[in-house]
Amino acid sequence: MVHNPYSTPAADLATPAFAGGEPVRIYSPTQAACGALVGGPVGLIYFLYANFGVLGNAEAQRKTVAWGVALIVALVILLPLLPDRMPSTPLTVAYMLAAQQVAVKHQMTKAAIIASPQHDFHSNWRVFGLGLLTMVGTGVAVLVPIGVLAYFGLVS
Repeated sequence: MVHNPYSTPAADLATPAFAGGEPVRIYSPTQAACGALVGGPVGLIYFLYANFGVLGNAEAQRKTVAWGVALIVALVILLPLLPDRMPSTPLTVAYMLAAQQVAVKHQMTKAAIIASPQHDFHSNWRVFGLGLLTMVGTGVAVLVPIGVLAYFGLVS
């Protein structure tokens, strides 16, 4: 059989959290993207981190946090340098699509979750609620450092 380089990798469906009982809940790629849309960079980190935890991939969890912190630091540096009238939509779309693509490529696709007897979706209401909660986290993680820099006159 010839390997198709354009197909998504086969997910290991034998997750450590599944013990033959109730299915383990996981966020679909669309739910991860929507969580990142509502919750910002902290939402992106949370939803991908949670999925890697369900899949038992501790190394990917650590990388998710490291890349997420790097993204937040980059935003803290970049946002004050942008023109006042520049819309934030391109940045928002960029990390939303990044969340979706990481979930599709390194976690489970929606079809794989549907086909798996070991997994089920989290509620969309849960995604929305946690998205709002992580929005507060994004505000603290991004806006507070920018406010401190502005207070000391380092940015205008």
